[in-house]
Amino acid sequence: MMAEARAEMKLRMDKCFSDFSNDMNQMFAKFEGQAMKSMSTPILGRGIESTANSLEHIVRHGKTDKNNSHISDIRQSKPDISCKIKPQIYDGSDDLEEYLTQFDLLAEINDWDPKTKALLLASSLSGSARAILNEITDRERHDFECLVNALKNRFGSMNRSEIFRAELQTRVRMKNETLPELAQAIKKLTRRAYPDTTALVMDTLSLDYFIDAIPETDIRLRLREVGPTSINEAENIAVRLEALRIADRQKGRNVRTVETETL
Repeated sequence: MMAEARAEMKLRMDKCFSDFSNDMNQMFAKFEGQAMKSMSTPILGRGIESTANSLEHIVRHGKTDKNNSHISDIRQSKPDISCKIKPQIYDGSDDLEEYLTQFDLLAEINDWDPKTKALLLASSLSGSARAILNEITDRERHDFECLVNALKNRFGSMNRSEIFRAELQTRVRMKNETLPELAQAIKKLTRRAYPDTTALVMDTLSLDYFIDAIPETDIRLRLREVGPTSINEAENIAVRLEALRIADRQKGRNVRTVETETL
């Protein structure tokens, strides 16, 4: 009787342990499945988010590179302007040929390219010369040769040679004007009045106009007698003649002063 009771109790305990073990296995399996599911969902979400962020970063980086490339192109297209000596301002009143000659020398010193020369020449204009910029196209403003031609058409000697010839024919030595200053003015007027003339012919013309511009008859006639071959030679002779003339005048004044004191 006791043996049967023990056997039945053992059978029930084995069954309980077996059921408990199965329940625990199922519970652990269920828990593990939920844990894996909960872990896989955020990981997937982070992966998608990471991919989206990566794509967004690539797009933004691409746009940034594109913008930077555009800025880089602009910077590369802008000339590197360096001025050891800056050009003077031109307002249209001075001699254009003289100004352009000096400007070309400055461009050689500073090693400017044609585009830089155009920009600096345009920025050096003022007054009536600056108005030229509104009369030409944007492309011509950035083209040195076009800009120079526009200035020459307005202020060059070619279109005003008749005016300069008339001024040259009536030019005489002004009061308190030295002979070297007169010679320089005659040279400048001759160059502007005859822009297409050779240097030899221009020197001959300036020589004749220089002699005619001297109001002192004795100096003018003496120059005609000597017959200088260039205006520079005529200038030197005229300066010496004027010095002798002043010395003789001063000497005569001193002689008259001595005679007056003697009397």
